[in-house]
Amino acid sequence: MTRQVKSARRFAERACVNCGEAVHGRANSPYRGPDIAWFVHCHSCAALVADQMEPLDLLPADSGADIYRCRNCGTHRVCHKGWRTRCHVCLDDRSSGLAVAAGERLLSRLPYQPALADQVRRFAGVTATDAIPVRAAAEFQAAIALGEELDRHRRDGWSDLTGDVRGLPWYGERRGTRSHGTWGVHARCALWQPLRSRSCKACPPEPGDRSFAALQDTTYLLYLVRHRGLLKFGVGGPRRVREHLLAGAELVEVVEGRHADVIAAEAILKRQKREAAVPLRTWHTWRMPTSFGAGTEVVRVGVQIRLADVLPDGRNVTDRFAR
Repeated sequence: MTRQVKSARRFAERACVNCGEAVHGRANSPYRGPDIAWFVHCHSCAALVADQMEPLDLLPADSGADIYRCRNCGTHRVCHKGWRTRCHVCLDDRSSGLAVAAGERLLSRLPYQPALADQVRRFAGVTATDAIPVRAAAEFQAAIALGEELDRHRRDGWSDLTGDVRGLPWYGERRGTRSHGTWGVHARCALWQPLRSRSCKACPPEPGDRSFAALQDTTYLLYLVRHRGLLKFGVGGPRRVREHLLAGAELVEVVEGRHADVIAAEAILKRQKREAAVPLRTWHTWRMPTSFGAGTEVVRVGVQIRLADVLPDGRNVTDRFAR
């Protein structure tokens, strides 16, 4: 009798995180879809994102995990092989209720924060007179939360940081500690590794190695460099900019700004890259400097990028890095 009561409680009525529809029973049963990215889904919402993420086969075979890329926006996420996941940022046509509540809260703040409102409009691709869709606002909040979470792990000498933030894209913030971890590529050995410690497991320790953790009001850099027919934008410290220059890239522009604003500007540039939908040819990526990583933030040189447009309150410090 006790076992029956516990079982009934365990599989009581629950709700799909994406649309709020009531579901019953075990995951992937007749009345409940498979759990995706740690959360309950109904069958309809699960079907919408069944092919959203493509595996990249980048992580070591013995890790049990892989990096998946969103076919819509290009955002990466780490997940255990054989499990189901979805994009950290992209919502869908069924997203409603709790799934867009973070967007509604963000929209309520915009009348009192014009600078933030301008960032959200740029991210959403709407003019100052257009209404900002609540879904776009929720996706902006998710993109910022993802950027801040990854930035906690960012450090000199590592690139292509990819993680698994439980709670995204629906809550606009991390929910709980369970995760498939944060991975990155170490520049010296080019190996993908989980960022559990300060140093690379394959390389000798470097003097001054430290974890990267920055407060939102500290200064940070948004940069743009060029190599042959490619442009690379990104964020980081002075050493990151110089890594690209030493790898053969040409400096285009560097803007210094408030840390939180720089992260928002990077999210806007990534969204604009997705909206432009101009893929890189394979031969372009063969010629990239190793500092460009996997090309997540790389576009063709013909794409117009002006950092002041996405970071209007920043300060141009390009001369600081002039050779």
